Amino acid sequence: MTVDFVQQMHRFIAQHKMIEDGETVLVAVSGGADSLALLHGLSTLRSQLKCQLHVAHLNHCLRPDADADADFVRQHAVDLRLPCTIQRMEILHLAQQWKLSVEAAGRSARYQFYESVITEIDATKVALGHHQDDIAETVLMNLIRGSGATGLKGIAPVRDAKFIRPLAGFTRQQIEAFLTSIGVVPRHDTTNTDTRYLRNRIRHELIPRLENAYNPNIKTGLTRTADVLRAESEYLDTAAREAFEACRVQGPHKNVVLDRVAFRKHHIALQRRMLRQSVSEMSGDMSDLYFTHCEKMLHLIEAEASNAVLVLPNGLQFRRAYQQLIIERKPVETGNFAYPVVPVGKTSIEVLNTEITAELGNIASCPTLALPDGKFEAIFDYEKIRQVFAEPSLEAFPLTVRNRRQGDRFQPYGMRGTKKIKDFLIDAKVPRYERDSIPLLVCGDQILWIIGYTTSEVFKIESDTRQYLYLRYASNETTS
Repeated sequence: MTVDFVQQMHRFIAQHKMIEDGETVLVAVSGGADSLALLHGLSTLRSQLKCQLHVAHLNHCLRPDADADADFVRQHAVDLRLPCTIQRMEILHLAQQWKLSVEAAGRSARYQFYESVITEIDATKVALGHHQDDIAETVLMNLIRGSGATGLKGIAPVRDAKFIRPLAGFTRQQIEAFLTSIGVVPRHDTTNTDTRYLRNRIRHELIPRLENAYNPNIKTGLTRTADVLRAESEYLDTAAREAFEACRVQGPHKNVVLDRVAFRKHHIALQRRMLRQSVSEMSGDMSDLYFTHCEKMLHLIEAEASNAVLVLPNGLQFRRAYQQLIIERKPVETGNFAYPVVPVGKTSIEVLNTEITAELGNIASCPTLALPDGKFEAIFDYEKIRQVFAEPSLEAFPLTVRNRRQGDRFQPYGMRGTKKIKDFLIDAKVPRYERDSIPLLVCGDQILWIIGYTTSEVFKIESDTRQYLYLRYASNETTS
């Protein structure tokens, strides 16, 4: 049994190209049967796989014997002559802090722990002990929750080219038989039989009933269904990615913007995946994005109203702005703000998490100076700015970045007359709730620049300009 189990694990690892020569693999070990079989199987194979192993255990502090579990794992690592990292996290406290269920908080904490350890030890893979029974349980659990094909594809053998599951080809019965054959007795986790948790009710109540009354091979059937749906889902993901890139509108902001006209030409199956792709790109977490969220977004896309906003989980929102579909972070209420601008160097606009970089220069020394488009980079005649004040100096620089005020007007670049800022923003199709957060560069009571849109005709560079002021506006996260 021992030899057959290890050989089958080796074939499965090779089939899915889980481990390359020279890699360091972090082995997640709880002390239960699955993770112990994983640890001992990989330990037996490490010379064949030409890899290094490192044991990791997270103490969830949920049971009185949790510390004993940690000691148990540490001893197995010592016996196998493997390095080991053990850490404690108060999952109950984290669940309250993060406003998650204990299960969800535990999962989130574990993956944070794995990421921190692989960074610390320079590992490239994380081996997890999920097996065929886990896949069947996951499919049923997601079916009960109303998941689509993405949820019904179960647990992939390899995820994100980092998380590997060498036991995904084994049943729980095979795993327990392997441990018996090598004389290893796992720790018993009482939370695995606590039917307050949905997975445990599925494992101990629903699946046995389905096996007895409907299909004795239900777990095999569910696993095969997951395999089929996983392959089809991968195909649809590829098609959706191509459609997503074709619909995407590139811009300077860290939002996902899709063209509504192009989006509506695609099949609804790809539309749903494009929306999920948008959310994933913004937050990296789709665990709280449900079918109802996608359906509400699709409804707004098809609705007659050209402007609408829908709040999404994890601090995001979906916004339809005319023919643009935007996934973005919910805006922060800014109130009135004003920041004096320095003439040389950076001015931080903290309320918007952005900054302006200013540079003074002489036209004579830059005969081929390129003029920016006036959206996120702008150039002005510095002498005109100086003329606004009787005796301006670098110590009393006359420029300020602020948001709009009642009665603001300016003369847009290329126009003869002036225009109200309010009317300009309406014509530019800026949603009402965004208008108070649009930064304006002002000199006294004159507006030089509606940042992100256009500059003023009054302060433009002329043929006789001698000194210029060049400004760049960007997120704090992209400037350093």
